[in-house]
This record gives sequence, structure tokens and C-alpha cells, in this order.
Amino acid sequence: FVMPIAKSDHLFKLIKSLGKAEKRHFKLYVNRLESNKNTMFIKLFNLLEKSKKLDENQIEEQFPSLKPSDFSNLKRNLYTQILKSLRMIHSRHDTDMQVREHLDYAKVLYGKGLHMHSLKLLDRIIPMATKSNQDILLLEILEFQKMIESRHITRSRGVKNKVEDLIAISGQYQTTISRTATLSNLSLMIQGMYIKMGFVKNEKEEFLIQSFFKSNLPKVISKNPGFYEEVLLHQSYVWYYYMLLDYENTLNHSLKWVDVFDQNVAMQEKDPDLYLRGMHYTLTHNYYLNEKADFDSWLIRYKKFSERNHQIFNDTSRVLNFIYGYNSELNSILLHRRYSEGIQLEKSLFQDLKHYSLKLDSHRVKMFHYKFAWIAIANGEYEKAIDHLNYIIQPKKGRLRDDLLNYAKLLHLICNYHLGNYALVKNLSPAVRRQFEEKGDLTSGLTSVLAFLNKTPSNSASEQSLDKLSKKIEKSFNHRYDKRMFNYFNFIDWIQSLKETCLMRELYTLR
Repeated sequence: FVMPIAKSDHLFKLIKSLGKAEKRHFKLYVNRLESNKNTMFIKLFNLLEKSKKLDENQIEEQFPSLKPSDFSNLKRNLYTQILKSLRMIHSRHDTDMQVREHLDYAKVLYGKGLHMHSLKLLDRIIPMATKSNQDILLLEILEFQKMIESRHITRSRGVKNKVEDLIAISGQYQTTISRTATLSNLSLMIQGMYIKMGFVKNEKEEFLIQSFFKSNLPKVISKNPGFYEEVLLHQSYVWYYYMLLDYENTLNHSLKWVDVFDQNVAMQEKDPDLYLRGMHYTLTHNYYLNEKADFDSWLIRYKKFSERNHQIFNDTSRVLNFIYGYNSELNSILLHRRYSEGIQLEKSLFQDLKHYSLKLDSHRVKMFHYKFAWIAIANGEYEKAIDHLNYIIQPKKGRLRDDLLNYAKLLHLICNYHLGNYALVKNLSPAVRRQFEEKGDLTSGLTSVLAFLNKTPSNSASEQSLDKLSKKIEKSFNHRYDKRMFNYFNFIDWIQSLKETCLMRELYTLR
């Protein structure tokens, strides 16, 4: 088997992801291989490890004796050997990998005609698979046991109900896996609909989402669900209610999601990514609901879990913890209006970001830039906010969800309005309005904000004009669908700061 590498940078990224212990283990592992390619492996490995950027032509020049096809094979083989080395070092700490390894051993023993040895090994690993709630892996073990029992004479028939229990347990896991797969599909589909559609904008979209969700929800919900079955049920409801802008129910199911882990503490260490995600949604919806005390309490809990387990996190968990941790810190600043704290947090975040640059998708980075732009506006640092917004708006920075892009352009208009660039604002605002309109995102509140920005302060900044705008914005805030605009900016505080001729950050310090 030869590991395919679809893109030339896959090997480079894999090597850059290795820790010191992993690199040391790989070199020891390669030295044990009986191959004349060992020196080439190490040479290519060392070159890529020391390179700050991938320059394939320059690397290839270091191997003049190799044809292009041979060089490609060398890369593929190196990639494969690194993965084998990583599997060896990580299997010591990963229960699932240990179970799979022992299942492979059981199959080898069976192939050697040692059927009873194979059955004993399978019996040993069933508790391991059960404890880690790996239902599919457990079913594979049970099915292998059934196959051995059906083809060979074993002593199992002499143990009362052993074979009957084996059949019954296998049937139970088949049912659990079927329901879990259905819920996994539903969670993935409803998440995909959110990425495509965003929040519901009218009754027609709400009816569409409700019909889709109810028709795909399992007809029978188990009274005694498996671990992942229960988590995926709540995860599906989280996405469903989130799309419907029903933050109370979203929070309720986020709490139930976390509670499933709290009832099975071993799974917090076994699958920390899913636990972190559950706490992330709990924090996010306390933020949306303006529940400051609950948000603060959950943030303390999140940090304690992160600090306690950071040493055992794998790279994926560390990336998620970086995203969710900093997102929560940003939301804390926005929730409590402690905008001045954003300056230090910004330095810290972008310093830490350097460690995750190869593993973080561009959308996550843009989300950070967007929230720092919001904070900069609140601090009256409009040019700094524009720098953050330009990172989002520039087309060369990659594909982006339309909602975030459009709101970034709106905040860009707000910054230029404060900087006195009224002609530029008047020029750009029709295009921004049109883009909101094309995506069905133009609320009455946004229409009012854009109309306000389109006028010069001499015509718009009067007390009467601001009162009129304030009433329209408050109406949108209490509207079933229009309230989604407040996820992207605190328009109420912004208008109040215009009324009081102060910065947004000063609203609460002045009182």
C-alpha cells in the first residue's frame, strides 16, 4: 500500500506538525528499517523540516540522481513512514487504536488456525471498546466472534446463554449504530443548511427548516440511547434551533449535550473535541441571551477544563481550544463592554495564531478580525478597524460566508462615516444595500442604518433623526427574524453613542 499525496504541500504540513518527540521517534524508526533509501528519507525529512516555506524545485535539486517519478515515490514513501511512526507512538495513549491493533492480532491468530486464542483476545478487548463507546468497532468485534462461532466448534456452547447473549448484544448495537448514523446525517445536513442559508429570514424559510428537520428526525427516540446517539441528538437540535433564532432552546440542548459528558466523565478525556464544542455552544448562547453571570460561570469552567487537560490534548484539540477559547474571551469583552481589554487580547491572540497558522482555516481567522474590528469601533479606533475589515473584504483572502462579508462592508461604511469620508460612504452604500438585498438579509433595521449613513451629519445627526433611527432599531431588535442583525454588531449602543456624542466604550463608564 502506497499513501497517496494529492498535493505537494501535504508532506510539508505533516512534517511541520510534528513535535520534538515525534521527530526523534521517526528518526529512530527509520534507522531500524533495512533499506538503502533510509539516507534519502532522512535527507528529505531534514530539508523539509528546516524549510520555512515549501519550494519544491529547490528541494528536488538536492536529489539530482532521482527521476521526477522516483522523487514523487520518495515523497509518498516518506509520508507513509511518518504515519507509521506516528501510529506507533500514539497507539500507546489511544484506546481505539489499541483495540483496532488487538482486533488485527485476533484476525492473524484466526488465520493461523488458533481459533480459541482469537476468541480469548476478542473477549479481552470488548470491555475496552465498550468503555470508550466505540459502537461500530464493538460491533465489528462481535460480528467477528459470531463468524468464528458459526464456522468452528468452540467451547462457548458449554457456557450457558453465551452464544444467545452474543446474538442479542450484537442486535442491540446494530440498532444503536443505525440510530446514531441517522442522527449524524441529520446533524451534518442541518449544519450544511445553515452554512448555505444562514439564519431564517421569514416564515417560508422557517417552515422549510422545520419540515426538513422533522422529516429527518428518527421516528423513535430511544429511551436508553448510546452515548454518541444522545450527543448527536442534542447537537442536531442545537443547529436546528440556532437557525430558527431560538436561542433559549439552543442553549437548553447545549446544556444537555454537555450533561451527557458530565454523566460519563471518562468520555471528556476520550473525546475532548466534542466536549469543548458543547461548552462552546453553551457559552455562545449565553452570550446571545445576554446572560452575563451564566456566561462568566461557564467561561471559568471552560478554562479549568482546558488548563487541566491541555497536556493530553492532541493537535486537533489544541486548535479547537485556541478557537473556542479566544472566541469566548472576545465574546466576554463584547458582552461586558470592556472594550479597552481588547487591545491586550489582540496582541495575545495574533501572537498565538502563529503556532496554528498551518492548521487554521481562513474563515476562523476572519471571524477574529471581524470581532476586533467591532472592538476597535467601540474604542474609536476607526482606521484600525478598517485594517481588520480589509482583511475580510479583500477577495484574495479566500471564500467567505456572504453574511459576514456583507456586515464587514457595513462596518467599513460606519468607520468611514466617523472618519468624515462622507462622499465615499455615499458612493459605496448603494452597493452594500444591494448585496444585503440579493442575499435576502436586508432587514428594516439595516435599511434604516444604511439610509442614515447615506446622509451627511448635518442632515442626519440631529436629535430628532437619531431618535427616529433608535426606534426603528429597537423595533428590529424585538422582531422575530430581524433580530439576527444584532449578532454582528451592537447597533443599539452605537446609536446611543451618537446621541451622547461619545465613544461606545464610554457609555457605561460615564454612567
